[in-house]
Amino acid sequence: MNTSNLSLPAGNVSVDVALFCNAVLSGLPMSRFLKPNIRGLETLEQVPSFSFFIQHPSGRRLLFDLGPRKDVSNLSPIVTRRMSQAGWKVAVKDDVPDILKQNGVPPESIENVVWSHWHWDHAGNMAKFPQSTTGLIVGPGFTAAMTPGYPKNLSSPILESDYSGRELIELDNFESSVAGLPAHDYFGDGSLYILSTPGHAVGHLSALARTLCQDQGTGDTFILMGGDCCHHMCQLRPSPQGPLPCSVKYSISSETHFPSGMSKGSWSSISHGTGTDRPFADISDHPNGASAVCDHSSARDSLLKLQQLDSEDGNVLFVVAHDKSLLGVVDLFPEWANDWKSKGWAEQARWDFLNDFKENFLHRK
Repeated sequence: MNTSNLSLPAGNVSVDVALFCNAVLSGLPMSRFLKPNIRGLETLEQVPSFSFFIQHPSGRRLLFDLGPRKDVSNLSPIVTRRMSQAGWKVAVKDDVPDILKQNGVPPESIENVVWSHWHWDHAGNMAKFPQSTTGLIVGPGFTAAMTPGYPKNLSSPILESDYSGRELIELDNFESSVAGLPAHDYFGDGSLYILSTPGHAVGHLSALARTLCQDQGTGDTFILMGGDCCHHMCQLRPSPQGPLPCSVKYSISSETHFPSGMSKGSWSSISHGTGTDRPFADISDHPNGASAVCDHSSARDSLLKLQQLDSEDGNVLFVVAHDKSLLGVVDLFPEWANDWKSKGWAEQARWDFLNDFKENFLHRK
């Protein structure tokens, strides 16, 4: 896939990117995130919480998301109450700033933390970054909708300590465009774009990092940091630019993935009539707060535009925060992820999510 076909701004500078997975989440009902209901996908179980370390050749550093904080009991009371009532489970290894310190990266060397959005499993513990050195970048509408935080606002899901005393930067200047999405060229050299991808939450952001420059731009590679633009890859794939290959249709119906005696023709039951070039599921739009998105129309539009960056033979590694198909495939911090394409990470993980559909086959009517 030639990146010029995606209208990606040209650039001859790349950044180093590393992935964190500081926590595993379980017990989140999938009906809040996707439709239709898919047997075997009733809840999100043992899913990662990915965040990112980004380093520019100049030495400037920032983070995209922080995962959940280790001391989840110190979240806003409205959040801890909801977690307890809903039965959500989280196992946090360490706070991201502590992981940085353990590997020789001082938290004060991080110039900004970018929140994809304010939810507890992305916001981390900002208090572990010095207020004088590390700012917080948020998306459009955040300040009006989300501040003040707790305890000044007793019903707020965020904490005042997340932003108080430090530079709070609400992006509103998206001077370029990537895949039809408003984009901010963070370093001014085409190496990192922060994208406005609203819908899941107020001010939801994604980011696109150039990880390799070669062949006068046609061979450049990128990592897309998608936050919660979707919660399962069946909401993204397949697609017109990345249809389900015949070889995959055959292999997923074999006993390698499913019990013996299963018909290869049983594959069609999983598609819900969408065919092989449209995603198997959509974003949930349940009313009365049952959906995890604040604006279904905007969320769908953001995902459809991001989908243009995702294809079978593409140069963009698409990483959403809770994609467990990447576990065991990608290297984690302090290892760099820039060689993801030569290591075959995208190919290894691309269709792995189909294994979550086993129950659909086992209970086919």
